[in-house]
This record gives sequence, C-alpha cells and structure tokens, in this order.
Amino acid sequence: MDSKAKSKAPALTRGLGILELLAEVDNELNFKSIRDKLAIPGPSLWRLLEVLRQNDYVVYDPESRTYRLGFKFLYLGNVVLNRMGFRSQARGYLKKLVDLTGETAELSARVKDELILLDQAESPDAVRLFSRIGSSYPYFHATAPGKVYLAHMGEEKLQRVMNRIGLASITEFTHTDLGLLKKELKKIRVQGYAVDDQEMRLGVFRIASPVFDRNGRITACIGVAGPSFRLDKDKEKSIGVIVRDVAKELSGEAHQI
Repeated sequence: MDSKAKSKAPALTRGLGILELLAEVDNELNFKSIRDKLAIPGPSLWRLLEVLRQNDYVVYDPESRTYRLGFKFLYLGNVVLNRMGFRSQARGYLKKLVDLTGETAELSARVKDELILLDQAESPDAVRLFSRIGSSYPYFHATAPGKVYLAHMGEEKLQRVMNRIGLASITEFTHTDLGLLKKELKKIRVQGYAVDDQEMRLGVFRIASPVFDRNGRITACIGVAGPSFRLDKDKEKSIGVIVRDVAKELSGEAHQI
C-alpha cells in the first residue's frame, strides 16, 4: 500500500496489517507480540483488535490470551472460491468419486490450525457417512486430509505444528507416536493419498489426496469416507488410486484458475 493510502486511512492500514500478520504465522499471538511486530501503540491496537473480534475476523482465547484469525475468512474464502469457479469444478469431481467408489466424497481445506469440511456429495447407499458442511477437525494426525497437509510440511514446520496441536488419542486406533507418524507421512508422499482407519471416529474409514494450485501449494483435499465395515484395508489401495487420480484431475483445473 502506498504512502498516500496509508495517510488517508491509517486505522484501516493497521487493521489489515494485523490480519496479514495472523495469517502469516503458524501459531496464535498475544497482544505484546502483535504490538511489537507491528509497532502499533497499545491503545490503538486494543481498539482495532476489539473491532476485528466483534466482527468475527479475529478470535480471542481468554485462557491463553492470544489471538487468531476467525472463521469469517472461511465464509469469504468460500465466496471467492465460488466466484472463481473452483467450487463448481470441485463439485463435479466429488460426484465422480461417488460414482466410482459408491462412498460419500468430501472436499476439505486447512484454515490455520483446523481442517474445515467445505463440501460433500453423499453416497447413494442407505448406510452412508454424513457430516455437516463447515465442520472442523483440529487434530491433523487423526484424519486423512490432515495427514495430507502434514505430509507436505517441512520438518521444522511439522515439529512446530505437532508441538502446538499434539498427538491426542481420539480413539483406540489413533496413532500417537511421532516416529511412526513420520514414517506414515513419508509413505503418503510416495503413494499420493492418506488413510485414517477409525482414528478420528469409530466406524469411519477415510481416504484423501491433495489438490495443488498452480504454484504447487495444497489448496484443498478431496477424498471419500464411509463405514469401516464396507470401506476398509482390503479396498484401500484400489480406492486410494481412484482418489489420487481424481485429485490430480482437479489439480489440473485448479492450475488454470
């Protein structure tokens, strides 16, 4: 932003600076950290953060006394995706996955430290998985889309994320050993898809693959989910290849956006 714009709207410039800072860092920030990094006077910073919080652009955690981006950005991001055509393009691939696998297909994305379900196409089977659009999953190590994101992080960033989020035992099947998780992440990078077998939710089996943008960054994950009595280890490889190939096709379209 040029100097004229800054002089005409200093509060707006500072507010945008706060949002950009929170978007850039991997962890939540306390008041002092934001003040020191942006050199905004304390009273002004308090007012700006309060306005952002009241409008759901920023979330304040009273226990840790830290700030992070709010889910208002998920709504805005969805609007952008819809207008750019990505959502409608992805919808077609979700339906394709349902046709090829018979299971519910899901589109999810990382929003800071949580995975958000952006869209889904339901299985025609009477017994099928259904999740609410907008549902969030904070534990990356316990679900297939989360593992996809972890698998494509650098070692240093992976360690920071694991230190912050931890390896909580969600079910009796959740993997909580970091060494074993790293071996699994290496396998994910090679085969192109990730699996969670009842690690987040008992009775649910998921397979997911990354969707890359034109810069090679993961923009979303696409995959399938179903009851573990039907979607299981015996079908993992065949359906994993289908999910991986469909994700590659969607990535090809994402490159053109």
